[in-house]
Amino acid sequence: MPEEAVKEIAVSSEQPPVEASSLHRLASQEFFFLLQRVDRLDEKLTGRIDHVDSKLTEQINQVDSKLTERINQVENKLTERINQIENKLTERINQVDSKLTERINQVESKLTAQIEQVKSKLTERIDHVESKLSGRIDHIEEKLTNRIDNLRFWAIGAVVAIVVGFIGTIATLIYR
Repeated sequence: MPEEAVKEIAVSSEQPPVEASSLHRLASQEFFFLLQRVDRLDEKLTGRIDHVDSKLTEQINQVDSKLTERINQVENKLTERINQIENKLTERINQVDSKLTERINQVESKLTAQIEQVKSKLTERIDHVESKLSGRIDHIEEKLTNRIDNLRFWAIGAVVAIVVGFIGTIATLIYR
């Protein structure tokens, strides 16, 4: 009997045909018995492997779900903590911003008031100096006008005296 036929008979749990020789039949029955035994062991081993696989898969799924749950808890706690810190920092930034804005506005109003005071003082002083200088200029102008008028009268008087002197000299020369 061919070897493939014997393997098929052993796998299908059938008895080998009677026509084979007794030596061959004995080897075939032992082979058949061994194949049946290997088949049963394979089924048991496969069952145990499947059982261990299912247990390990279940345990892995449990560990995975526990770790996922723990990671989610940690993530939620960290997210909550980050949000709290962000809110505190935002609040603190807003406080500092409002304080600085208030301080800047105070300084600005104070400086604006001081600038206005200095401006008004300078305007007063400039007006005072201007009025003082205008008065002095008017006084000097009046003096210069008087002196120029005196100088004009003196120059006219000198010209008249010179002209009269020349006329007198000419008249004296004409009468002689």
